[in-house]
Amino acid sequence: MKKQFQSGFIVILFVLWATFSSTVSGAVEAQPSYSDAIKEFEKFVKEQMALDKAPGLSVGFMKGDFIWTKGFGFSDLENKVPAKPESSYRLASITKTITAIGVLHLVETGKIDLDAEVQTYVPYFPKKKWPVTVRLLLGHLGGISHYKNYDVEGHIKVHKNTKEALAIFQDFELVAEPGTKYNYSSYGFNLLGAVIEGASGQSYGDYIKEHIFDPLGMENSRMDDPDDLISNRVSGYRLIKGEVKNSEIVDVSSRFAGGGTRSTIVDLLRYAKGIIEGKLLKGQAWKLLFTSMATREGRFTGYGMGWGVRPWRGHFQVSHSGSQPETRTYLLIFPTENFSIAIASNLEGVNLTLYVRRLAELVLEEDFDSLAYASDTAEQVIYDNCAQVFSYGMSSLDWHDTHISKDETELAAAFSYFNKYVDKKSLKKDFKETKKKIEDGFHPVSKQALIKVGSFMAFALKESLGEEKLLVYHKSGPLAFFSDYIEISKKWASRKKNYWFTKSFARLISSWEKDWKAAYTDYVRNLLITANTDFDELGPKLKKTFFGKNLYPNFSRDMERAGYYYLWKDEIQNSFKIFNLSQELYPNSPLPLSNLAAAYIWTANADEARKLFKKAFALNPEHPSVSLNEFRYLRRRLENAKKMKEIFSLAEIALELYPKNAELHKEIGDIYLEAEQKEKARIFYKKALELDPKLEVAQKRLEELEKEKKK
Repeated sequence: MKKQFQSGFIVILFVLWATFSSTVSGAVEAQPSYSDAIKEFEKFVKEQMALDKAPGLSVGFMKGDFIWTKGFGFSDLENKVPAKPESSYRLASITKTITAIGVLHLVETGKIDLDAEVQTYVPYFPKKKWPVTVRLLLGHLGGISHYKNYDVEGHIKVHKNTKEALAIFQDFELVAEPGTKYNYSSYGFNLLGAVIEGASGQSYGDYIKEHIFDPLGMENSRMDDPDDLISNRVSGYRLIKGEVKNSEIVDVSSRFAGGGTRSTIVDLLRYAKGIIEGKLLKGQAWKLLFTSMATREGRFTGYGMGWGVRPWRGHFQVSHSGSQPETRTYLLIFPTENFSIAIASNLEGVNLTLYVRRLAELVLEEDFDSLAYASDTAEQVIYDNCAQVFSYGMSSLDWHDTHISKDETELAAAFSYFNKYVDKKSLKKDFKETKKKIEDGFHPVSKQALIKVGSFMAFALKESLGEEKLLVYHKSGPLAFFSDYIEISKKWASRKKNYWFTKSFARLISSWEKDWKAAYTDYVRNLLITANTDFDELGPKLKKTFFGKNLYPNFSRDMERAGYYYLWKDEIQNSFKIFNLSQELYPNSPLPLSNLAAAYIWTANADEARKLFKKAFALNPEHPSVSLNEFRYLRRRLENAKKMKEIFSLAEIALELYPKNAELHKEIGDIYLEAEQKEKARIFYKKALELDPKLEVAQKRLEELEKEKKK
């Protein structure tokens, strides 16, 4: 895939826009290089939509001067209206990207100072304990709360103007001192919408129409309004106990600048095109938007100003998803590669990442989900770090056009950091502290040591082997990246020894590469695991292929999705078959263990579930699969299935893992309250307040219970 720059766009784009906008499918006749990819993707979409029970979906991509869009399923099930590229979906949180560009536009015109307090532009917003600045709000670092009580705040049915929308949260205390904690907040972006209004003298909707939508020809983009007649408006749906039902009617004007717009995937691709071409803002402003912000203690958040900015398999990417009643959306852009994907569905909660990943894989002919499993725990940490060094390094070079070290001394220090901590002996000696140092290596707290290593490696490979060879690493991955760098560094003069890796590390890479080449066969490379996969056939093939290898491909995430699909359907035998296979293939990974534990909880075998959750927790207590969010997700599923006994068992296990977590105690209090076991609820609310006296919701509910008891 040859890198293309902003100048690569040509006039034919405008002809293509007119062509695909005039048809139901929206598809421009596919060029030969993409026709097979499109056919394969269409097949995938139809199968995955059936599994997801998604009524409708619209999707498109742009690569260079080629554009393809299409609608699948129905925008309105009751009236059998087909989904099209022109179907109008709520954008939800993609709106935040629009708000951020609006703010930066006003910064460029001298009407907003990024470091000014918000009261400069919104004088009616109450002062807080600490100053809240525009800059910090743009990165979710302003300390503004997200929804506090979604049962109320998420179901507003009346139209709100700006002041009324801000009144919902204006008296909330800050969740943290600004700059100290990343806290995703739609309310923070509503406040930025008010900043736009105060600085521009226009309504938020009028401002973004005049300065973003109109200049980019986004004719079908607008503020959402349930009272207006909107062409091609989709009907929204949700799943209740596995059945497709209409979405609840919610007015999203209360989320105006954080999630109150509506658009089409045709317009979203126009939006992406404008961003890639550098329209709307000057170059420096785009750099600002697309640079991850960091907390005061020096940790990147993976979020710039209104955009997610984490690298993806070595590509520099910016993206945002959206989720709210009636909709799920996703916009992905590779700004330096003239590539973008826009997708929207009218099913709440559907996982659009699967569709985006599959389309990107097919169009770019890359494996975007190529994870690896190492049989040794320390080696797993080292491999995961190498994958990050590769991804951040390639992405950094892509975006900055050179490595980021300022001088040779700084670069030598970065390699010294790598060799000291990315080391098996260091991990064996003090696993926890060494792992922390490795993680710190990607953040300002360590002067981005490991990103500097990766960006220099990419730079050196480009200088030595050429740009075309460099871009091949997107396909071949981190092991080839490291192996080739080690080979070229052997030819350097001894004065460059500060940029060498240790001999033991080089041997490890060589050993891994041998295993990977043997395990990553054509069959494995092209494997797509879904709930429709024949696991009786798959299991023996993978076991045979991976036997005797210390490093091989990891499909546990795909197996998780397939296993849960059957679990939620109460097809327990299939679920256990998949989770047991995953655990056999990846015995030292927390994810298969926690998945198997969930299946045992579902079938009321709490003792076995406890053993597995504890084993997973012992392997890695910070792994997402044993996080409180994962327990919350499982609890919601159990509630939908009316498995109250199993919910209490799950709560007991979570308490054993997180005995000092105040929020967990509060949530268990809620469970008992819903079950009308008020005395037990009271006990848990009291314990929550002992652990965190500032937990307002627990205090309020305890007071209500005490009042009721006295009556």
